[in-house]
Amino acid sequence: MKKLNHTVVILLLAVLALSGCTPKQAVSRTAEKPTEKYDIILGTAGTAGTYYVVGAAMAQAINNHSDRVNVIAQPTKGSIENINLTNTGDIQMGMSNADGVYWATTGTGTYANTGAMNVSAVMSLYMSAGQMVTLRSKNIVSYADLRGKKVCLGPPSTTIVEMSKAILRGYGIDPDNGITPFFLSFDEGLGKLTDGDIDATFFVAGIPTAAMINAASTGNIRFIEASNEVLEKVSTENPYFQRYSIPAGTYRGQDTDVPTLKIMTEIFVNNEVPEDVVYEFVKNALVYQPEYLSSHVVVVEITPQTAASTISKLHPGALKYYKEAGIR
Repeated sequence: MKKLNHTVVILLLAVLALSGCTPKQAVSRTAEKPTEKYDIILGTAGTAGTYYVVGAAMAQAINNHSDRVNVIAQPTKGSIENINLTNTGDIQMGMSNADGVYWATTGTGTYANTGAMNVSAVMSLYMSAGQMVTLRSKNIVSYADLRGKKVCLGPPSTTIVEMSKAILRGYGIDPDNGITPFFLSFDEGLGKLTDGDIDATFFVAGIPTAAMINAASTGNIRFIEASNEVLEKVSTENPYFQRYSIPAGTYRGQDTDVPTLKIMTEIFVNNEVPEDVVYEFVKNALVYQPEYLSSHVVVVEITPQTAASTISKLHPGALKYYKEAGIR
């Protein structure tokens, strides 16, 4: 029996030697547990908007390739709700216009009273354009014509309303008292406009926007223009806004360029999310961008260079990837 046991031990050691393992290595390898995926809830906006379409497509591409993260695109009320939920850790990441992320990270603007939120930037995605529309049957051509009218300034709990308010102020119109303000989602605003309940509605989104394509298909929609002088003044006072023109033909019945403002959409993250998780998110979102390119025309704008150009301070995990990629 002793001789037999001795033979077994020799055979076991021979097998381990051939495999390049010591007995200790074999035990530790067996004891390893597969790395669990880190769940990331990504707050987007309403399902009719560009945020959700792009966020959901990006999440799927990341999940198809990452062994470290699992991304869940969550419909929300938009930027402000995303920032608040990410700050408290109820969700891990969110999407917002660049102004919201800037205010949240610096404790300015909307967050001047509360102070800086516990968030930082992850990546800049694509530009969104301000779009104020009315019906052709109404005698409204310029923002100046909105004085005294019923106007939807954008969805509630978003930073979108800040762009519309800034343009109105540029015309000397008080957005609280100079008009009757409404705060509705994209679809609700367009629905109220079509029904005749309001005179104009505003939203900020990547162009073309699905909700706007549907509304413009009737041929009854007119874009309201802002003067170059006012747009220059607003963009100078608010550096996260930039002048832009919606190209003619973007929507049915839009025969000329429409001067307006644009702003970048950004993804941000709770500061407590681990560095390697954020790194993994950014890496897969950029490397596999071709896989969700067809989800929306704005995805073509999502490049490493654009991603790294956030207006706000980056999370260390995102910064690590951009440095490795040689773009920061």
